[in-house]
Amino acid sequence: MELLNDIKVRMLLLEELNKTYGDCPETRIINELGLDFGASRIDVAVVNGIMHGYEIKSDLDNLLRLPRQMEYYNKAFERMTIVISRKYLLEIKELIPEWWGIKIISADQSRLIDIRKGRKVSHQDPTLIIKLLWKKELDGLIDHLGLPKSLKKMRKNQLLSLLNEEADFNVIRSYVYSVLKKRENWRLN
Repeated sequence: MELLNDIKVRMLLLEELNKTYGDCPETRIINELGLDFGASRIDVAVVNGIMHGYEIKSDLDNLLRLPRQMEYYNKAFERMTIVISRKYLLEIKELIPEWWGIKIISADQSRLIDIRKGRKVSHQDPTLIIKLLWKKELDGLIDHLGLPKSLKKMRKNQLLSLLNEEADFNVIRSYVYSVLKKRENWRLN
């Protein structure tokens, strides 16, 4: 068997996700979602009632960046699944938190196999979630929360800090998820 690269593994994952969510209008599958203004990036995110991240480690990858990536993923996602080459299984089980799911590539490289389902957690970093919004979307959040329009003139970091202190995180999270599901022109900003 040939070694599987990221593109081939991503195709298997996206095929599986599209079978599961393709007919669900309340779900958005996002490739390469940037976190913390681009400080990290998840391979695939699924946004519906929750945000589920999928990180791919193919035969051609290594695990050197994973500990740093995990710092972001553990704060941003309510569910996480790592999709890996078989060669990483034992090492991954030692590295990742118990709540993460694990999928491996089948021996014939035709599908993904669930090794561990993973589970939903309820801790997210509110700042990291708000940072998923672009400036125009942040302005929309100010309107959504009924805050004074003058806040739109604030610098982004000041605004993030204020929103973190003043607004209900459940309302913010719902707004952010709604925006992500509707957003167009992902690569333009």
